[in-house]
Amino acid sequence: MSTSTPSPLSALYQTVVQEELGFVARVDDEGDVVFKHPDLGTLYISLSEADPEFLRLVYPSFVAGNELGLTRAQFLEAINTVNNRCKAIKLTLPQDQVDRPARVSSAVESFVAGRDTMPTEALIRAIIERCVSAIRHGAAELLKESVEMKQAAQ
Repeated sequence: MSTSTPSPLSALYQTVVQEELGFVARVDDEGDVVFKHPDLGTLYISLSEADPEFLRLVYPSFVAGNELGLTRAQFLEAINTVNNRCKAIKLTLPQDQVDRPARVSSAVESFVAGRDTMPTEALIRAIIERCVSAIRHGAAELLKESVEMKQAAQ
């Protein structure tokens, strides 16, 4: 946990998460805002002072294909289906994990201000709940698609 004072950008997102979503949020050593969702677990907002207009909300490494009973090829197909079906989210698998099953992460990525401009608090307040909802929906759709894929294969 960071003991330094959060940047204005990190402080903005921390305040919005706490006030709009009602979750305790902290700023980590990299300046990202980390919080726990009661149904999902840990999420974080990846921030960069060099690119303040870019929002990336991440639900990291939440499930592996083998945990869903899918082969890697089936898992990739399910991920692709969800990416095509759902608004705003992007499901990804890391490419460099050969020693253990790859776990999928979900993210909402968007530009939320003009170039080199910090977003307004009003805008972040207006979209944060929908961004979390998109993450939640994408994760649920991946589980649903996995079940349907397994049933179709039987």
